[in-house]
Amino acid sequence: MSTAIPRIAAGKADTIVIGGGIFGLFTALTVAEAGKSVIVLDKGPTWAEASAVNAGSLGVQNKLPALVPYTLWSWDIWNTLPDRLNDDLGLRRNGGYKIALTEDEAARLEKVVAEQIGSGLEAQRLSPRDLCQQAPWITPDCVAATWSPQDGYASPTRVGPALRRKLKSLGVRIIEGAAVVAVEKTRDIRVLTTAGDFYGTELAITAGAWSATVAAMLGVTIPISLDVNMVSVTEPARPTIGCIVTHARGILTLKQVANGSCLIGGGWQGIGSISDSRKDIDHDQLVHNLRLALRVIPGLAQLNVLRSWAGYEGVTPDSYPYLGRLPGHDNVYLAACARGGFTLGPLMGTLLGELILTDHPSRPITIFDPGRFTNAAA
Repeated sequence: MSTAIPRIAAGKADTIVIGGGIFGLFTALTVAEAGKSVIVLDKGPTWAEASAVNAGSLGVQNKLPALVPYTLWSWDIWNTLPDRLNDDLGLRRNGGYKIALTEDEAARLEKVVAEQIGSGLEAQRLSPRDLCQQAPWITPDCVAATWSPQDGYASPTRVGPALRRKLKSLGVRIIEGAAVVAVEKTRDIRVLTTAGDFYGTELAITAGAWSATVAAMLGVTIPISLDVNMVSVTEPARPTIGCIVTHARGILTLKQVANGSCLIGGGWQGIGSISDSRKDIDHDQLVHNLRLALRVIPGLAQLNVLRSWAGYEGVTPDSYPYLGRLPGHDNVYLAACARGGFTLGPLMGTLLGELILTDHPSRPITIFDPGRFTNAAA
C-alpha cells in the first residue's frame, strides 16, 4: 500500500518564473505589465543570493566590449527605474575611473578601452598627471587610467524590496521556500516544488547558478561554473572615494555610498559550493583584496572594515550571459549568469519577458543563445 503524500495544486499562471533575483523579477515585471499572470518561485527568500550580496556597481568600463551596448541599454532602464518603482534606489551616475598599476596593465587597459569605445563607451584616457589632478584621492602610483561619465551604482538593498512591492501591486504571486523538485512538460508546464505544484503555459528559468540544475530536469545540459565572490564594507567616513573605481584586470571595485560607507569588491574568491549552500570567506584572498584597495585608495587606511561576506555568481564558459529558449523546448526560456548581472539584470529580464510575450525582443540576443555550447559540440 502506497504511503505517498498527495501533491498539492498550489497555483496556476500564464508564466512561471523560477528564481527571484534581478533577472527573474524583471522578467516577471515585463510579463505582468503586459497583463499576463505570473508566479515567481524561489527556493528561499527572493533577492537573497547574487542580486542582494553584490556591491551594487553599475559599471560600463568593466564589461566585455561586446556587452557595452547592452550595458548602456540597461542604463536606459536604470535611469527611469526610480520613477517606475516610485522609490529611491540609491542610484548615482557620477562616472568612474579604471586604473592600471603596471605597464602590462596599462597596455591591457589601452587595448580594451579602444574596443569598448568602438562599441559605444564614452571614455577619456588619462595620464598619471591627469589622474592626480582630477582625483588626488587615488594613489599617484597609477601608470594609466581612463575616465567615463557612464559608470555608476545603485543600492541592491533598496532595489529588491522596491521591485517586490511593484510586482505585488501588479498581482504577481511570489512564493518563497519553494525549492524545485521536478519539472514536467507536456503541452503546458508543471513545476513540482516543496511548496506544492504550479502550472503555467510558459516557464522562465532565472535561477542564477542553479539554472543548470533546473535545465537538467528537462534533459538539457547547460554549462555553468561557480564563483564565490567576496565584498567588504567599511564604517561610514568622510568623503574618501569620489566615484566608482575599477581595475584594468577586473580585480577591484571601489565606491562610497550615501551613508559614507565604502564598499570593496572585485571578484576575489571565497569558499563554497551549491551542493551544500556553503558561502565562506577565504581570509587569505580577502587580505589580498583589502591590500589592493588600500594601495589604490590610501585614505581607506583610516577606516575599519565592519563586515565581509561571500555570494554566488554563476559563470558561463565565455562569460556572456544565457538568454533565450532552452534548447528543444519552445515554451521554456532561460536567462542567467551575466558577469555584472546587477548592471545587466533590468535589460536581460526585460528582453526575456519580451521574448515570452512577442517572440521578438527589442534587442538582438543571438550571442546569448543557451544552446550555443551544445550546438558547438554537435
